[in-house]
Amino acid sequence: MPKSSTEPPPDQRSHRRRALENACVSLLEADTVPPAQFPAEWRPAGTEQALEELASSRTPRVVKLQHCIETLRRDPDAAQRLEAPVRLLLRHTLPTTPQGGLPPWSQVDAAWRHLDEVVRAPGGRRFEERHWLQFVGEAGELFGFDVPERTFRGRGRCNDMETAPKPTPEGKLVDSVVITSEFLSDQPPSAFVDYVDPGNWPRCSSFWEDMAPLTTRTRAAWPPGAEGYDQVFDEVVEIGPQTLRVPLSVGYRVRADRSRVWVRFNIDRTLYLDRKKARNPRDRVPVNVDTGTVSAERVPGPDGPRTLVRATKYLHPAPGGGAELFPRLACDVGWPELMMAMAYRCSPDGPSPDATDRPAAAAGSAEVAVQRFVEQVVAECRQGIGDTAPAMQRLLGRFTGPTWSAGWINDLLDIGAETTRRYGRVAGHLRGLADDLSRAADQRREQ
Repeated sequence: MPKSSTEPPPDQRSHRRRALENACVSLLEADTVPPAQFPAEWRPAGTEQALEELASSRTPRVVKLQHCIETLRRDPDAAQRLEAPVRLLLRHTLPTTPQGGLPPWSQVDAAWRHLDEVVRAPGGRRFEERHWLQFVGEAGELFGFDVPERTFRGRGRCNDMETAPKPTPEGKLVDSVVITSEFLSDQPPSAFVDYVDPGNWPRCSSFWEDMAPLTTRTRAAWPPGAEGYDQVFDEVVEIGPQTLRVPLSVGYRVRADRSRVWVRFNIDRTLYLDRKKARNPRDRVPVNVDTGTVSAERVPGPDGPRTLVRATKYLHPAPGGGAELFPRLACDVGWPELMMAMAYRCSPDGPSPDATDRPAAAAGSAEVAVQRFVEQVVAECRQGIGDTAPAMQRLLGRFTGPTWSAGWINDLLDIGAETTRRYGRVAGHLRGLADDLSRAADQRREQ
């Protein structure tokens, strides 16, 4: 019997993206989410389920904890009802035991008390930067937060009320949502040359599907001495059941002394206007403002110079483009996930869970660098198993269901695409290992 045209598409999201999207959507009123952008059947059964999915997902723990804080601040009286999933989330974000197991419940109890203090602190219902600063200040030692985690600013800087006028490709000024994220790092700016490059964002994020070149790459002519390129990409982002395509003009630069790396991006006007003429609305560009910068540069600080990694993005949905939910998801989970992945060479796991147990003096040693690389590769393999599971299940279902389906080739392609992304991330970790070993050799020579 043929499927009804109104039946929602099958939920084929990876576990990580499903957990992130469901966590965000769980905070929204059902009538504010257009069914075409997020089917009701995809929504979690409740906040409890959303928190449980987020707890067990391989996503940056900063994103998990900040979402948890906002969830409870919106309804402090729900803390008792949500205690079980919140404690599960805390257990999955605390450092693991030396044997690699989950932390003892006594540590979860301590983390719960710190969380409760932040939830009860004065202020509005929405998450604010000061809430994270308070949590880091009180629970930082317990969690062993490192520099990027302690200094991350993102979710609290993005809300539906913060807008700025930006021109569309047709020259009309529209109030666009402002998305800003940043963190500090002890790594040099050169450690981020790969991750600031938009061509690599698909292997760093569970939302970016592709950055396919639409024009020939040209070598940067400005500023003098800088490396880089100019190129137009077909930016493909997966949000809910939708695939959003934006022709993005990119200018990527690396300063000659490697003290700054940055990229500027904007919608390509010519391609935008061409696609606007498309008969099928799905072929048109879903946003009419998508512009901003991502950069990594050395800045002074009270503890010495560090690298500031910052992203600023402006978004505005095009009328009828079907991307009204896009800015909210980009604010709450899309860009925070990408930025924190950049901090750890595109690994979603963040710092090693037992990093706080290592001697501080060994932080720059070759032994620690190799151990970190091994942990990252093992984590990528584990993630690959989880992310290919949905495609594998669909593949088996084609042969074991009531009717045989020839769509198995698409499932094999999905598995192959995930394998390609995974090995791309491993290659990024390998480059990071080379950087770490080089710095370790420099330190030995200086001693």
